[in-house]
Amino acid sequence: MSKILSIGTAVPLHRSKQTAILEFMHAAYSNETASRKLNMLFSNSGIEERYSVLPDFDKSRNEHVFFNGTPSKANVENRISVFKQRAIPLAIEAINDSCRKLNTSIEDYGVTHLITVTCTGLSAPGIDAEIIEQLKLPNDIYRTSVNFLGCNAAFHALKIADMICKTSSDARVLIVCVELCTLHFQPKHDNDNLLSNTIFGDGAAAVLLSSSDLFKENKGLSIEGFYSVLLNKGKDLMGWNISPVNFEMILDAGIPDFIGSEIKVIVDKAVRKYELTREDIDHWAIHPGGKKIVDTIKKQLSLSEEASQPSYEVLNKYGNMSSPTILFVLNELIEEKCIDGENIFSMGFGPGLSVETALFRYA
Repeated sequence: MSKILSIGTAVPLHRSKQTAILEFMHAAYSNETASRKLNMLFSNSGIEERYSVLPDFDKSRNEHVFFNGTPSKANVENRISVFKQRAIPLAIEAINDSCRKLNTSIEDYGVTHLITVTCTGLSAPGIDAEIIEQLKLPNDIYRTSVNFLGCNAAFHALKIADMICKTSSDARVLIVCVELCTLHFQPKHDNDNLLSNTIFGDGAAAVLLSSSDLFKENKGLSIEGFYSVLLNKGKDLMGWNISPVNFEMILDAGIPDFIGSEIKVIVDKAVRKYELTREDIDHWAIHPGGKKIVDTIKKQLSLSEEASQPSYEVLNKYGNMSSPTILFVLNELIEEKCIDGENIFSMGFGPGLSVETALFRYA
C-alpha cells in the first residue's frame, strides 16, 4: 500500500482580484454582448482572486507585458515559450514546499521515481528533464509524464505512483503538477471561452509519496484505491483543441447538470467497491471545476456546507488551476480537517467526459 506523505503548493507572484480581471476582459473583448455575459459569469463564479505568471490581468493596455494590448495576436508559439520559462520555477517552489512539510530535503528524501503532469505547455525535453537537471536528481531516475488529460490528471499520476509503490517497496515517488492556464487567454466570443476566461488560474502542486512501510512515523493519506468511469455520451462537453493561437478549452455550460445526473450512481459504485457507504465518508474532496459543479454535487449527494467547504475555499482563493487543484483541496483537508482513521473520498472531472475518484484514509 502507498501513502501520500506531503503535498506542496505554489502559485505565481501576480495575484489579481476577480473584479480587476473582469475589467481586463471588458477591454479585451470590447463587445457589449460579451460584457453582459461576463458580468453574469463573474458575479456567480465563487472566485475572489486568481494567480497568473503574467502581470497583465490587472493592468491597463499600455502596461501589458505579454498581450501588448492585443491578446488575439499572441500565438501558440509565444505562449509555449513563456510556459518553458515560467513553469519550472513554479514547479520547484511546490516541490520545496512538499519537502519542507515533511521536514526533509529533496536530497535526503531520495527520489526514485518522478511523474510530471501538465496540459498547458508541451515541449521535448519537457519539464521532467528540467526538474531532474535543476534539482540534481539521478540521471537514470525512472520518469514519466501525464500530459493533456486536463483537470483530473493528478488522479492518473497518483494511480501510476500507487502501482509503483506496490511493486517496489523502497519507492520514493515525486509527482509534480504545473499548469499555466492563463497563458491561453483568448477573447473569442463564444460560451466556452467566456466561461474558461472566468475561472482558470495558474498553480503547481507536488506530492511526496512512498510505500506505507517507509516513513511510518509520518501522518499522511493512505491510498485505498481508485474508481473511474468514461462517460462517452458527454465527450463533446469538455476537451482541448490546439490552434495556431492557443490551447483552446472546450467547456460546455451543461457540464454541471450532466455530472449531476450521473454522480450518485458513480459514487455509490465507488464506495461499494471498498465495502463502504456514503455515510462512511468523513471528508469530501471535490475538484472545484466551477462553483456550479460543486453546488450540483453537494445537492445530489446531500452534502453539508462543511463537507464541501474545502472545495469552495480553494475555488475562492485560486480559481480552477486544472490538474493541481484537487491537490490543493486535499492539502486543505490534511492541514485543517483530518484525524486518524478518517476516510476521504475525492473526485475530479476531465475530457472524455471522464470521472476519476479515489479513496484515502488518514493515518
